Amino acid sequence: MKTAPELLSQKSNASPLERHLAKPWMFWAVFFFLMASLFGLLMRYFLVGEVNFFEYKHLLHAHSHLALLGWGYLLVTGALVFTYVKDANRLRTYKFLLGISVVATIGMMLSFPFQGYGLYSIAFSSLHLITSYFFAYYFLQDLSKHKKTTATRLVKFSIIWLLLSSIGLWAIGPVGAMLGRVHPLYFMSVQWFLHFQLNGWFVYGFLGLLTAYLQKSGWTIPISKTKEWILHLSLFLTYALAVSWSTPIMSLFYINALGVILQIIAYFWILQPAFRQLFNGFSFPQNWIDRMLYIGLMSLVAKALIQAALIIPDVATIAYTIRMYVIGFVHLVMLGSITFGIGAFALKNNWLGSGALSQNGWYLLAGAFIVSEVLLLGQGTLLWAKLGFIPHFHLILFITSTLFPLGLLLIWVELWRKQALKETNLTMIKTIKTQFYKNRKTMKSSMIMTIGAVMLLMASCGGGGENQGTSTPPTAEETVKAADPKGVGEIKNVDLGATVDEVMAEKGKAVVDMKCTACHQLNDKRLVGPGFQGVTNRRRPEWIMNMITNVDVMLDEDPVAQALFEECLTRMPNQNISMDESRHILEFLRKNDLEKSGSMDAATK
Repeated sequence: MKTAPELLSQKSNASPLERHLAKPWMFWAVFFFLMASLFGLLMRYFLVGEVNFFEYKHLLHAHSHLALLGWGYLLVTGALVFTYVKDANRLRTYKFLLGISVVATIGMMLSFPFQGYGLYSIAFSSLHLITSYFFAYYFLQDLSKHKKTTATRLVKFSIIWLLLSSIGLWAIGPVGAMLGRVHPLYFMSVQWFLHFQLNGWFVYGFLGLLTAYLQKSGWTIPISKTKEWILHLSLFLTYALAVSWSTPIMSLFYINALGVILQIIAYFWILQPAFRQLFNGFSFPQNWIDRMLYIGLMSLVAKALIQAALIIPDVATIAYTIRMYVIGFVHLVMLGSITFGIGAFALKNNWLGSGALSQNGWYLLAGAFIVSEVLLLGQGTLLWAKLGFIPHFHLILFITSTLFPLGLLLIWVELWRKQALKETNLTMIKTIKTQFYKNRKTMKSSMIMTIGAVMLLMASCGGGGENQGTSTPPTAEETVKAADPKGVGEIKNVDLGATVDEVMAEKGKAVVDMKCTACHQLNDKRLVGPGFQGVTNRRRPEWIMNMITNVDVMLDEDPVAQALFEECLTRMPNQNISMDESRHILEFLRKNDLEKSGSMDAATK
């Protein structure tokens, strides 16, 4: 049995065929990660300067799809294939699937920024989904040839969660068509996909690869099947918190609390021996690749500890109502656990370049991740404590985020240097053509399935655009006549002064800075929600204050609020803003409109 330092320092000698496939596989994975980081950087610039060419929501879709289906999917599938598949013929099959996945992801990269969910983006997303089914089919066959161990069982369930997560995607179309896109089931379908992707497919993949790495080197993680099922049960129970986002029922918080407790126990059974064997406890390693693995494991620990705090219902509510917490948590899994954890295995096995450029790139990536997590979670905590904003928070976060594409560019260039790209691409094209003619029947079936997937998924978006089709309700302006212009809530009348009350407006600005600017801008540009500019000229003051203080009822009963919800597809959280604070916000919005458009209170005239 090897000692921990020997285990950490060793590198695997990959076969020539494995290296030949690993380089283009990781080359494309890092490329999509680089593009996702550029889209993310542009999204953060929205809070710093003006962006006129793109819509924020379209960039968000592009960023999330490239991160999940480009980088995350290719990194995990590649690591699994190169760990468990050695047969040359089967590796050629995976190379063919890689080519289809690359084409689908490039299609998403080029379509989502310009049309959001539309004809082309849905078609390419569906192609990727069908390709993932073929990958799962072949890989489960290959995995069954290996001895059943804790590692293979975890990996098998990671594939099962990959398949199970797609149920959410299939449900989006019928639910959106029959019940509408503001129905809780619609958002539960979306959250189902995200939950089982992040906490199932990706996390189980990481745990399985970690366990396989230790077992291969003579170490063991003694996990019985009973303990594994406790981990599975925790995965399902913690989905309750995602459901509570659209359906805030108290019992869901208790179900989530039970799931979180079981998850902590299961993670302890797996991670405690891993830290003891790899790092002699929690000692920070000396080798830079081992440090990346350490960051990945610590991110998984941090994920479990953060979720442990969600046992308290009030804290759980804060976790999904403060957007910075949500972003920080997702990044903790994707950037922390998956990127650094599985990325370290890829470096150790020579699937990724490990030269000086790559080393510097990974250090930049680690620095950007740690600083941005501190900023996001720290600022979210300040908002919860009503302590205001970190000075120049959005600018600092944007500057920090520039390190992501810079680091990834260095990693990508290292991969570029290590391979003859032209030869690789020609080989890939030749392989795709050969496999295409060998598998005509299979391809015909997949095309039929893809067309069906396109038609079904398009139903959720009304065909070729985001707000087209028979299932889309009228816009906010079309429904305003049918709604009470004062909204639904306790506020029936608001006395407005002829001029702006500067003291009230200043207090309102402080609340807006703390609770609103993560989703709304003060201009007319949409971020997550619509821009504030002109709101006092479009809506009565009573409606604005009711929307702030009585948001859940407004979203359930007010037609205008429901139409805005339909357009944004993001539920406005209940921030527990008092009546006085809402009046202060209204006064600040009046001042903002007067400064930017020269008029205010037009809706009352």
